[in-house]
Amino acid sequence: MASVSVSFIGGGAMAQAIAGGILESKTLGSESIHASATSNRFESWWTSRGMSFTIDNAECLNKSQVIVMAVKPHLYTEVFRRLADQGVKAENKLWVSIMAGVTLEDLQAAISTVTGGSGINDRVVRTIPNTPCKVGEGSVAVTYNMNCSQEDKVLVTKIFSGVARVTEIPERLQNAFAAMAGSGPAYIYQVIEGMADGGVMMGLPRALAVEHAAATVRGAATMVMQEKEKHSAQLKDEVCSPGGSTIRGVHKLEEGGVRVAFINAIQAACNRNEELGKK
Repeated sequence: MASVSVSFIGGGAMAQAIAGGILESKTLGSESIHASATSNRFESWWTSRGMSFTIDNAECLNKSQVIVMAVKPHLYTEVFRRLADQGVKAENKLWVSIMAGVTLEDLQAAISTVTGGSGINDRVVRTIPNTPCKVGEGSVAVTYNMNCSQEDKVLVTKIFSGVARVTEIPERLQNAFAAMAGSGPAYIYQVIEGMADGGVMMGLPRALAVEHAAATVRGAATMVMQEKEKHSAQLKDEVCSPGGSTIRGVHKLEEGGVRVAFINAIQAACNRNEELGKK
């Protein structure tokens, strides 16, 4: 990684999370990380950490071999159109998209406008990071096009591993992954809120209820990750004493259709991702 530099086209929250993870893990030094955006709104975050920032996408693009496309999905075609109008020629770069819903095919078509070809030789990666990347606890699904080498895959894994668990998946699963892991934090926030509300209803102070509902979710998740030999159902059973209070609570959750509700939520989000990808 010593000779590699990374440029983020788009300097917002997710780009900052990934760049921060790269620095924290010492994968790259700050002098090897660059960012651009359409305004100076994010400049102080980047420059205060020793990274360069510019409002000129072309300047940022020319600084690195790895380009992370971190703009809003509805803006990327305009970004490439402007770069093409500037006469930018960006050959032999590794393009990494963190834009939800943008397919490899569509991304390759846009990239081809600045690489001087049809896009068939460009190295392109589609990823779906989720917001817990901001605290170094994210999940990232990665799909590589056929031009990416094993070295490219190792490089992308290193870039994201400072903030997330990285898994390679086929592109047909990207929308499902986004519906589960990408949208998932919103579902879990509702779980935490609901648990805290229950605690408040039974007399716990709000701040205490929220803190320990969140800690309980994190602790349970850690047990699932660390005790891999046990199915999550077994871990649940270990908390449910015969005739006890926990099994009463589990019964009420089942009565309310909690698992069906989660399945339906992920199905609905996946279907919407499919719709957005066709626009």
